[in-house]
Amino acid sequence: MTGKQVDATFYAQVEPEFSHWVNHVTGEREVRSAKVVNITQRRPDRPRSGTVLVKLTIRVPEAAFLPLRPEAIVVIPEDMTVATPLEVSASDPRDGDA
Repeated sequence: MTGKQVDATFYAQVEPEFSHWVNHVTGEREVRSAKVVNITQRRPDRPRSGTVLVKLTIRVPEAAFLPLRPEAIVVIPEDMTVATPLEVSASDPRDGDA
């Protein structure tokens, strides 16, 4: 990437979503996923109960803010991604035809 970059910092409050099942080893419910429940520009004085506060900074090309170039390119390295498994059920195409 060439050209000047500008940083934007914000705070995300992330809330866990728990499984309905209890871990037999720890006796606690496992975290199955998480969701962002609030984003602010300043660190909140009192984050929502049960959330984790994450400070994030994104870097955006200055050219993205020019009137004739209202787009930005965000490059995410492969090592920072997680593949989502795809589940497929196969069935005999002759089923249901008679």
